[in-house]
Amino acid sequence: MNKFINLKKLTQIINGKLIGKNIDILNFSINSKKINFKCLFIAIKGNNFDGHSFVQDAISNGAIAIIVEKYLKVIIPQIIVSNTIISLSKISLWKRLQSKSHFIGITGSSGKTSVKEMTLSILKNIGQVLFTKDNMNNIIGVSLTLLNLNKKHKYVIIELGANNLNDIKYSTNLVRPNTAIINNLSESHLEGFKSFKNIIKCKSDIFKYLSINDRAIVNFDDINYKKFLHKLINKKIWTFSIKNYNADFFTSNLKILQNKIYFNLHTPIGIIFINLFIIGGVHNVSNALAASALSLSAGASLKDISKGLANFKSVAARLFPIKLGHNKLILNDTYNANPKSVIAAINVLKKMNGKKILVIGDMMELGRYSIFYHNQIKKIIIKSKLDYVLSIGNYSKYITKYNNNAEHFLNKQKLIIRLIKILTNFNKFTILFKGSRKAQIETLIDMLLKQEQFK
Repeated sequence: MNKFINLKKLTQIINGKLIGKNIDILNFSINSKKINFKCLFIAIKGNNFDGHSFVQDAISNGAIAIIVEKYLKVIIPQIIVSNTIISLSKISLWKRLQSKSHFIGITGSSGKTSVKEMTLSILKNIGQVLFTKDNMNNIIGVSLTLLNLNKKHKYVIIELGANNLNDIKYSTNLVRPNTAIINNLSESHLEGFKSFKNIIKCKSDIFKYLSINDRAIVNFDDINYKKFLHKLINKKIWTFSIKNYNADFFTSNLKILQNKIYFNLHTPIGIIFINLFIIGGVHNVSNALAASALSLSAGASLKDISKGLANFKSVAARLFPIKLGHNKLILNDTYNANPKSVIAAINVLKKMNGKKILVIGDMMELGRYSIFYHNQIKKIIIKSKLDYVLSIGNYSKYITKYNNNAEHFLNKQKLIIRLIKILTNFNKFTILFKGSRKAQIETLIDMLLKQEQFK
């Protein structure tokens, strides 16, 4: 249950000007269509919309107060502020600072959502968890998640995404994590960051607000971890590694099968056997180690970790399996793509049975490095000896150029026609669909599943 707050108190928190009655508020919303009981509507100004245009809709749907950037002629109380996004952040920080939950902050270049979901799978069995849903890992998404905080939440798991240099610093100030992790560092969102050095600088800001009793989780297998260790002086640290026995968390007797991973998990408090019933490669072992370290830091037991990971299911659009028939499989990895995640997905595909087919779209937001990294992926694909590679997009043509068994397409319909022709010749195959969010490669899966033979 959320806590009531009156508008006078709220006005002080966000440094605004109250016009109207000092009534009590229970809920907040930035969506005029989603107005809950005793709800205040915050008129956010975005790049493509202005919440002020939807104030009347919010009132019609039950909003009893509003936060706006200009005076509006309405019959309900309003608080006028200079910036509604900053006001949203101030309210979420106020809620966070009142909470006694254990806060976990997760960032990195890839695997953030998988680590979050694995950690959730562990902790939800021992207490109520508030967590980032869908792709709400930007500044506004983090703020909205924190607004749902209440006394019943024992754990809070927040995924922190970034496109620009100061994004993590801003979001971390709101979350103030007790346990924080950079899952890994690689070339992603270079268009916004301009350089890999800036990516490291941005992501490492997640450790900025750790107190003397808080803990940082560090990936020993990431060659870049030494570049931010200076930010962890006098901080508690746990490390994890797949094979480095000097780490706090590591594995032994590791086996990666097509639809199962198992290993012995070594931790600072003992050893336990781990089963992961998922399709995945070594990157998912690393994700499981990260989730184990986060959960143990939050108070989970080894049995909690083993049970939670055994119950973990593949995350939608992250190597998510779709069966077309016996020995016929789609791997949907279309949520996003950067060089590191593409390599990880290819490493999974090349170990699958039957014909191995890659359908790949562009890796977006690489800026002036776009052609370079698409060429690098081409070299890796050639070494992987996949049976077929079909590409679509402005940059993916560099993946298939001068590559045997590889073809580039200018439209999705022609690609699907070619793919179906290939599939009719084989009874055993795996198709990996991979591409950045903006490439919308998942639409190709939808097109394929609509074919009569796969319905």
